[in-house]
Amino acid sequence: MRYYYPDYFKDFVCIGGKACSDSCCHIWQITVDKKTLRKYKHVTGELGKRMAEKIDQKTGDICPHGEENRCEFLNEDNLCDIVAKLGEDYLCETCYTHPRHEEVYPDVRERSLAITCPIACRQLLERKKPVRIIYEDTDEPGDKDKKFDYELFDVLLKTRDNLLKLQQDRELTISQRMALSLGISHDIERRIRAKSLRNKNTGFLDKLFAKKNSFTDEELGDIEKILKYYKKSDAFEKMCKNIEKSEESDWFMLDDEEDKKKILSDMIFTLCTMEALKPTWIPYLQSVLNIRQQMDNKEYLESYKEFEAVTDDIEIEQLLFYFTYVYCCQSAYDGALLAKIKMAVVNTLIIKELWFMCWLENDKTLTMEDKVEYAHWFVREVENSDENMEQWDSLMQRNPRFSLDNIFKLL
Repeated sequence: MRYYYPDYFKDFVCIGGKACSDSCCHIWQITVDKKTLRKYKHVTGELGKRMAEKIDQKTGDICPHGEENRCEFLNEDNLCDIVAKLGEDYLCETCYTHPRHEEVYPDVRERSLAITCPIACRQLLERKKPVRIIYEDTDEPGDKDKKFDYELFDVLLKTRDNLLKLQQDRELTISQRMALSLGISHDIERRIRAKSLRNKNTGFLDKLFAKKNSFTDEELGDIEKILKYYKKSDAFEKMCKNIEKSEESDWFMLDDEEDKKKILSDMIFTLCTMEALKPTWIPYLQSVLNIRQQMDNKEYLESYKEFEAVTDDIEIEQLLFYFTYVYCCQSAYDGALLAKIKMAVVNTLIIKELWFMCWLENDKTLTMEDKVEYAHWFVREVENSDENMEQWDSLMQRNPRFSLDNIFKLL
């Protein structure tokens, strides 16, 4: 078994209590795993009675309460009664590990620190040196899954490695790094889709026995060439020239009908159509949209230019790197690599836009506390809901608001 994780993963320590600006023990549904649920059945006294009443004994769901959907066992000091009375060994798997997240593949485990946690978010944003992804091999046997496309997964791992190195190339502007990341993903997904189309035409017996077509030698050769091409120092200039020669010659060009303010407002508006975990989320987004609506394009662009001059690109880099690391290999299940990298770029751009709006509202000042608040809030609203993540991914694949055309015009 191989384990991947960022180099700061093992340094995380939960501070808990009121020292934490936003407890992870509210807003989202907490489900107790079966092993811990059996353990809870042996707890006696008042706490045991509360566990029996407030935890669904079939599903393991803890019944939340109050406007913020607080966990039943989160006390007034924002500390866990289970830990206080029984110790950390009695925490369910989710509570024990969060914000440590593990994405499970047949013979690979990818670990990350979810920036839905404000402490993990601050830790990432305050970091100035590039993040390294570390891997460790263990003697644990991997799982066997006949339906899993191991060849595609190997291509995705190689692609992600190149994407992450590109995104940390500080000789390039952050916009150039985003554009090149989208370019790599677009070009490689074309080869993935060609392979996928052949699989759709596979015969009945081959499908029955989960037999998959492989990449052709030509496709694998193309993938190697693409990765090599985007490593060149003039890759961005060449990509722009190729776009100019193509039917997409208006990419990177803003006009009155599709300006930066409108494109981003449309993207933010889609968040209002999704499930809100915190009751103040949609009203907040609506207030942002109202403020944007009242600004004319010239005022907006001039203010944004001033904001960019005081923005630390390293913070933007860390966000882009984080989302790419977490999302990229998930396309092993649907082949939608470009959608995953779109999501990484769009997430980063929206967080930056929320920072910009906060900067405007606060007389052109923005603290680290502000950055952490809006970054972790946005990610929590999107990532802590399976429904939202599915919808967000689908929007990247199909909705014209998130077209490459629109995204490139923001860069």
